[in-house]
Amino acid sequence: YYNKVDLDITNKEWAKNLSFTECNLWFFPYCNNKHYIMICVNIKEERFEVLDSLRHKDFEKTYKSMAERVVQYAINYMKTQFADKTVRWERFSWFKLEKVTQPDQISCGMYVIRWMRHWEGKYNSALTKDWKRIDLINEERECLMLDIILDEENLERERIMKEATKYCNMKNKKKELKGRK
Repeated sequence: YYNKVDLDITNKEWAKNLSFTECNLWFFPYCNNKHYIMICVNIKEERFEVLDSLRHKDFEKTYKSMAERVVQYAINYMKTQFADKTVRWERFSWFKLEKVTQPDQISCGMYVIRWMRHWEGKYNSALTKDWKRIDLINEERECLMLDIILDEENLERERIMKEATKYCNMKNKKKELKGRK
């Protein structure tokens, strides 16, 4: 699949106005066989960071070649952005986060979103605070869903709100009918 994906964004219209010269962390979510990991290019620490919530032991076999490919595209693009800044890509090392294990088999995407919000190039408590508890992961999932649905930019917002109201009214009527029996 990824052999057919054009990851080279150097000539994309939407990327022409982006300025990343002040960014120290570049995030690349990657999905392999329905499991998401995060590849982070950390300019300041000079390393490529792989954040995997299941801590796969077979990283070399499963992810390394794709991670290297993603990183190579990032490097090619960054070379155009960092023309005035010296970045010695050959000095970069690989770092794999070993401290996180998700409590289920379906929350990897939520971990990736959390990492994009809180990763600073090192392990910190905001990344895993109570995230061994499924109920808190689900609460975060619900909040994210509501943020998307209720956002004013969501073109389907009004339609979804009407459907939700209709659904709630229907449930309330069913409860009333049960209460009368």
